[in-house]
Amino acid sequence: MFFNYDNILKLISTYKIAKKKHSAKKNIQKFFKNKFNKTDVVKISYDIQSGDYIDYFNHFSQKKIKNIYYPLIDAIKINFKNSRTILDFGCGELTTSYYVFNQLKKKIVKYFANDISLNRLIVGTNNLKKKLSKNDFKKFEIFCNSKYKLPLKENSIDLIFTIHSLEPNNKIKDKIFDELFRVSRHGIILMEPHYEISSKKQKKRMIKLDYIRGIEKLLKDRKINYRIIKKNYHVNNENKSSLFIIKKKNISKKRDLKFVDPLDLTKLKSCKEYFYSINNLRIYPKINNIKIFNNDTQLFLPSLKNIK
Repeated sequence: MFFNYDNILKLISTYKIAKKKHSAKKNIQKFFKNKFNKTDVVKISYDIQSGDYIDYFNHFSQKKIKNIYYPLIDAIKINFKNSRTILDFGCGELTTSYYVFNQLKKKIVKYFANDISLNRLIVGTNNLKKKLSKNDFKKFEIFCNSKYKLPLKENSIDLIFTIHSLEPNNKIKDKIFDELFRVSRHGIILMEPHYEISSKKQKKRMIKLDYIRGIEKLLKDRKINYRIIKKNYHVNNENKSSLFIIKKKNISKKRDLKFVDPLDLTKLKSCKEYFYSINNLRIYPKINNIKIFNNDTQLFLPSLKNIK
């Protein structure tokens, strides 16, 4: 049920090996490919690489940033102009979150951002605090989750978007999409690699790395209306992406932004340093203003008193 001592030692050893591989500029995901499941490999890789993307992003010119992300901003303004709450799913180090928020902040009431790597979120949050005013930073709700489960109610977030966060999750893309569709109120924008229109070179690379494929089939199987916007500029020209615009037919009038237990979507009691699930007796810590809902923390308070 819990991480035992031997597992903890093995995990410590794994992270130390991963750090050495990263320092030697080795591909961590390739090295651990057959040693762990894909999600764990992605998480370990993200943890070790934390901070790298901030450095990479800081070398972009403002013109390049605008060229890459303006199609997303434009799509939001045109297709989801009434959205007041946004979830940046798989936000990484919050570099894109910072740019998107600044373009839309006059209309944004709450900006949610999540990732499976707590390390990336801590690094990104510290960087974000330096760049935003206190009032703007208060609009952010940053949380760490496991795989695809979200601690949010149905139809709670107006718009959810992804930027290459589905990319390494080909095997669980259906589960991730269904969760995003459940939580979104107005719809979803997927900015992801588009296998069907990719060059032979990109297709070969996507198959080799097991990147996401079959987004159009996924949407057609669910009989969901969508449209595709092709992009001219990309972070990596060997990994081009498109925008998949997905609108919900029926928009719920309800919008409950309170966090819930990701296990069964039941109510949580918000305490100063953690959330508490009266139903499941579990606590979800808060660190550096980041809410932690992933399964790395397995903490229970079965006899906590006076919690209603």
